[in-house]
Amino acid sequence: MSSFMAISLPILVQLLPLLLVAAAPCSLEAAAPHQLHPIVLVPGYATNELDVRLTELYRPSSPRCGERKGKGWFRLYLNYSALQDPANVPCFAEQMTSVYDTASNDYFNVPGVETRVPFFGSTQAFRYPDPDRKNFSYMNTLVERLEKVGYRDGETMLNTLVKRLNTLVAPAGHPSRVGNAFLRALKGLVERASRLNGGRPVTIVTHSDGGPLTHQLHIRQPPAWRQRFVRRFVPVAAPWGGIVLGMATLVSGNNYGLPFVDARALLASGRSQQTSLWLLPSPSPAVFGTAQPLVITKSRNYSAGDVADYLVAIGFGEAVGPYESRVLPLFGGYLPPPRVPVTNIVGVGVGTTERIVYSGDDLDATPAMVAGDGDGVVNLASALAVETKWEDYRLVKVSNVTHNDLVADDQALDILIQEIQRAS
Repeated sequence: MSSFMAISLPILVQLLPLLLVAAAPCSLEAAAPHQLHPIVLVPGYATNELDVRLTELYRPSSPRCGERKGKGWFRLYLNYSALQDPANVPCFAEQMTSVYDTASNDYFNVPGVETRVPFFGSTQAFRYPDPDRKNFSYMNTLVERLEKVGYRDGETMLNTLVKRLNTLVAPAGHPSRVGNAFLRALKGLVERASRLNGGRPVTIVTHSDGGPLTHQLHIRQPPAWRQRFVRRFVPVAAPWGGIVLGMATLVSGNNYGLPFVDARALLASGRSQQTSLWLLPSPSPAVFGTAQPLVITKSRNYSAGDVADYLVAIGFGEAVGPYESRVLPLFGGYLPPPRVPVTNIVGVGVGTTERIVYSGDDLDATPAMVAGDGDGVVNLASALAVETKWEDYRLVKVSNVTHNDLVADDQALDILIQEIQRAS
């Protein structure tokens, strides 16, 4: 298989979650490959790699942004080294921007911006999202631990990346070229993992947003496919019903965890990505409901049932249509069971933004963040949203470990690998 997957699709879909095919032995000791059940690992959006090529159709906002036009592929996400220069941040934001086309009801890249996912099918994609920094991927720790218990890249471990900006599926009746392409790639990788391992069914392990994405794969496949190819679904830190922080980042921006980048400089780019709408808190009674105030101002409060009004209030009214037509049908109610065995691993005991409180009515002001329970990113209400509705379901709580560390901390990894082994 080629090490690159080139797709001229919206960036929003192109930071494709990485998939890892491997299997778990019966102890933490290494096992022979023939003893392993394959695993497919689908990470969240933070561990992704995205290359970009600027064609003649690209109209840069400045000469600097057009310097690499016509000069081939280069790393866009996440180019840590380039972003250390503030002059490069506007170009990064511009090239990461997605465009929602109301006529086609779908998301696209900015014209002239082509993107591809490197290392498709290989765990090398987990290693270092920035080729200039060899110590930047939190998922690398998980890969190394899996290798210690017998997993091998290309044999019992496979991997795939998603073009993050648009890699979100849409409900029935709404197009999503990139999301559908991702689900086909994920389905094919699961089948390939099984085929490479003697027809054994696959354990699918996900982190963060990889969980809801993979859930969409399950519910869109016939029962015979799930029974044949999926042994167990192991989501870690999955935001089943969005997060309260999703409301905050639509105002403050998201700097992708890079403290030297001004988050506000990436606000418009972040808002353009469909992922920003997927992260909004769900009004489902199983999650945040419609009575609990999440954003509090002097004049009015906003619950998860008031998200459309909130989008208008922050000057992002153009998102109401996509939110109501593409997000609410997927996450506004109870999530249908995947009809496969599930082990849901959640983080607890870490302060997680539960309410956003403004002293006045200015939503551009700096609010106070009131913390509740969760993993520091995903609210416990969202992490547990599927607990009472899914069959063959096992819940594992990990205390005092943050969102990313649930797949990097030694104690958390011991728990995760034991659960993978349990599935075998």
